[in-house]
Amino acid sequence: MSEGDNNFSTHIINAAAVCAKRNAPYFTRFLTEEEQAVLKNERLPDGVFSRLYGGEKNTECCRAVLGVFPLRFYDLDAEQLDAMYPIKALTFTFRESDTITHRNVLGTLISLGIERDRIGDIYVGEGVVIVYLYDTVSDYIAQSITKIGGVGVTVIQGAAELPKREFKDIKLSVSSLRLDNIISHTIGTSRSSAQENYVKAQRVSLNSVLCTDCSKQLAVGDKISVRGVGKFIFHAIDGEGRKGNIHITVKKYI
Repeated sequence: MSEGDNNFSTHIINAAAVCAKRNAPYFTRFLTEEEQAVLKNERLPDGVFSRLYGGEKNTECCRAVLGVFPLRFYDLDAEQLDAMYPIKALTFTFRESDTITHRNVLGTLISLGIERDRIGDIYVGEGVVIVYLYDTVSDYIAQSITKIGGVGVTVIQGAAELPKREFKDIKLSVSSLRLDNIISHTIGTSRSSAQENYVKAQRVSLNSVLCTDCSKQLAVGDKISVRGVGKFIFHAIDGEGRKGNIHITVKKYI
């Protein structure tokens, strides 16, 4: 566990203790997938539970609520969760002939003074952007943004239908399924660089958990996040080459 994970773990334990003492819920900031994994493995005080929600069922960035809850809390539907969590969605529409990127959206929000952990998932599709945010900043953002990345946008309160997640297929031929080997081929760097500059430098997460084991054997379905580079899914083993190499498909989030 990294120093950041230890600090986050300590914060969660302290917040849970306050929840238990005051019998009042506590909402975290938006958590990364790594932080969510730490939370799920944390042993909370007796009687204190947690639930993650990011504005939609399959969001990656989520806020956690800690508190002493009745069992029915875990059966809440999406509408009830929307009413409970301090999260709002904004939809920005624009001409489909124009282009807006995830970086454009994030840069525009941060330029308004919005801290990164106040921003949840950002979905970008043809002619539409959907952003999940703290409810306390949504009105300010809706009133402030008329352009994103130089493209004129119209703001709508609430979330439109989510754009379909898109991937780029990367076909590789690798000598092994070691983490460092697959990273080196996927991001186009040497194996030694993958080891020293990424895995050992604590820039790689495997299935939302920091991984510093270069020799870790990957399996189909594993999710790999390389900080500063991108996110990938080990999608398939496609067969074996004549020289014993393994043909695989890795999907990159785009």
